[in-house]
Amino acid sequence: MRSGLILLALLSSAKVLAGNCEHLNNNAQTAGTHIPAYSSGKTVIGKGRLQFYSAPNLDCKLPGIFILPGENVDAYIEHQNFMSILYINPQTSEETMGWVISEKLKPNGFGIGHREEL
Repeated sequence: MRSGLILLALLSSAKVLAGNCEHLNNNAQTAGTHIPAYSSGKTVIGKGRLQFYSAPNLDCKLPGIFILPGENVDAYIEHQNFMSILYINPQTSEETMGWVISEKLKPNGFGIGHREEL
């Protein structure tokens, strides 16, 4: 009986965490700083895999979803040391959206739009 209660508590806390991550993501989409399209191109730097998160919070890890150094992404929003990005796998064209730690990205001089002249 006790192990059943522990399992129920774990499932319940996982459900709360998932709901909290969704809430954090929605807030960050609104409160974050939007990155201009002309400077959205970024390249992954550093060593090791760059982990994806469903929201800009370390508790919102997406297990098994990551990108490698040298890969390119398009960034959309920066919020609390995280960036919301789109990664397109060059072999499969599969798209992955999520949040990654900002300091592991550097501008690569490319973007998905043109700079508007003032």
